[in-house]
Amino acid sequence: MLGRSRETTLQSHGTLAEITLRSLLESAQGERSTGTLTLRNGNGESTALYFLFGHLFHAEGNGKAGDDAVVSALGWTKGEFEFDAKAKLPADETVKAGIPELVHAAEGAPRDAPTQAPPQPSPQSSNAVASPERAENPEPERKLDAPQPRRGVKHRPQPKHGREPIPVPAGQVIYDSLKTSFVDFPRLITTLEKEGYTGYVRLLTDDAAGLILFKDGAALECLYDGASDAAGLVLGKEALHHFNQDVTAGHGVLDVVGLSPELIDGLYELTVSKPMYTELYAAWVDMRALLKFLSDRKLSGSVMIRSSAGTGVIIMSEGDLAGAYTSESRDISDKPDRALALCDDPMAMIEVKSADTVKHPPLDVDEVVTPGQRSAPRNNPLPPPAPPPAPPVQPPPTQQFPVIQTPAPMPVAPPVLAPTATYPAFPTPQATPAQVAPTTPPPGAGGPQLDWGSIVAELQAMAEDSLGNRARKVKDILGAADPSLPGIEGAIDQVPSISLLFVDSSRLEQLAQEMRARLKSHL
Repeated sequence: MLGRSRETTLQSHGTLAEITLRSLLESAQGERSTGTLTLRNGNGESTALYFLFGHLFHAEGNGKAGDDAVVSALGWTKGEFEFDAKAKLPADETVKAGIPELVHAAEGAPRDAPTQAPPQPSPQSSNAVASPERAENPEPERKLDAPQPRRGVKHRPQPKHGREPIPVPAGQVIYDSLKTSFVDFPRLITTLEKEGYTGYVRLLTDDAAGLILFKDGAALECLYDGASDAAGLVLGKEALHHFNQDVTAGHGVLDVVGLSPELIDGLYELTVSKPMYTELYAAWVDMRALLKFLSDRKLSGSVMIRSSAGTGVIIMSEGDLAGAYTSESRDISDKPDRALALCDDPMAMIEVKSADTVKHPPLDVDEVVTPGQRSAPRNNPLPPPAPPPAPPVQPPPTQQFPVIQTPAPMPVAPPVLAPTATYPAFPTPQATPAQVAPTTPPPGAGGPQLDWGSIVAELQAMAEDSLGNRARKVKDILGAADPSLPGIEGAIDQVPSISLLFVDSSRLEQLAQEMRARLKSHL
C-alpha cells in the first residue's frame, strides 16, 4: 500500500488555540501531507482544506470556496481541527494563491470571530431560572461533518469501445477521479516508487483505458487499450508511452488504488502469463473440482470466467484463494461464489493461467516518462540563444590575424606594424559588444523598437514546453504584462510565486531564470 507515514506526519487532531492554522498550513506544506484538514470554530462553522503532496489545492466552507475560505478560516483563534490522511480528494482546484500570500491576506483582513462571540449571552432573553442552568450545563457543541467535496469531474469518462485492459478489483482507493490536468505525472510516479506502493494506477478517457501495475514501488507492467478493434491492447513500453501522452495532454482521470501483493501478482500473471488451460466451456467443467485440483497443485496464478453476464476473476497464491471478484461487483471476496455464478451460463469460457517461472524485469518508467516532460523541454530552448553571441565575437579576431598577416609579411620591418594594423581592427569588433549597451536604454528609447508581442508569445511557448497543460497561469501573467522591458521583467519575477498543483517552486524558479535569459538575448 502507499505508505503515507513519511508523507503525512501532520498532527491528526488538536485545538486551534494550541496550534494555529498558519502553523498547520506550513507543516502540511513542509511535510508534503496528503489528505483533508477539517476545521471547526466552535460557533457551528466548519471549513475543509484539501492537500495533495503538501499543495493546498481546494477549500470550502461557510458558503465560501478557494482563497476566500482559507483567509476566513485563518481568522479563527479557537476551535478544533482534524486531519484525515485517507479521505477521498475532490477534483476541484479552487485555491490559487500560495500559503504566504493567503497568510498575508488574512493578516490584513478584519477579524470576524471576536464580533460573533457576544451572541453567546443570549440566555438573558429566556426566563431567569433557565439561565443559570444553561451556564452550569452548557449544551454540548454539535460537530458538523466536513463539507463533502464537490466532484470537479462531471462524469467519469468511459472508453467508447466499452472495454478495459483487464478487470481490476476495487481495493483501497487512495486517489479517485483525479483530473490528469492537475497531475504532474513524473512526480506522481516518483512518489509511488519512493513509498513502495503496491496497487494499480488506472487511466480512463473517452477513447482509451490504461493500467499500470505496481509492486513494492516498481512498475511491473503497463496495459493500454485505445483502439476501436479488439486487437488494440498493447503492453510494456509502448503502452506506457500512450498512457503518458494522454496524461500529459490532460485527457481523462486517474485512479490510484492499493491492493495486496498477492492480488497484484495475480493481475500481473493474468496479463503476461501463457494460458495453462484455455477455451474451457462451463457446460462441461466442474468448477469446484477444478479449483480443488489447482489448490492441490499449489497453483499461483488466475482463473478467468467470461460470460454474457460479465467477467469473473479468481486469484490464487500457492494454492490458496487470494481473492475473487467480478466485473459487476468489484469488491474483493475471500470466496469464489460470485465468480462461479457466471458459470450458470453454459457458454461461459474459462481460462487458467499459471505464474511464469521466468521473472520479467520491471518497466523502466523514467525512460518513458521523465525525458519528455522534465529536463528536455526546458533545457533545449536555452542553448540556441547562448551560442550565437559567443561565435560572432571570436571568429572575427581569428579571421583578421591571418588576413592582416598575409599582406604584412612582404617587408621585414612591417611585421611590427602588423599588430598596430590589427589593433585598429579590434575597435570594429568592439562595436559588437557596444550593442550590449542598448541593454540599459531599452526601458525608454530602445523599447519601442522591439516586437514585444512576439517576445511575449515566445516566453509563453517556453512556459507551455516546460509546464504543459499547467502553463495557463504563467501565460496569463505574461499576456497581461505591460509591453515594455520593466513590464515583462515584472511578470517573469511573479512566476516563482505562482501556486501550481504538483509543480515545485524550484521548477518555476528555473523557468523564470530561463525566461530572463531568453529576454536578455533579444536586447
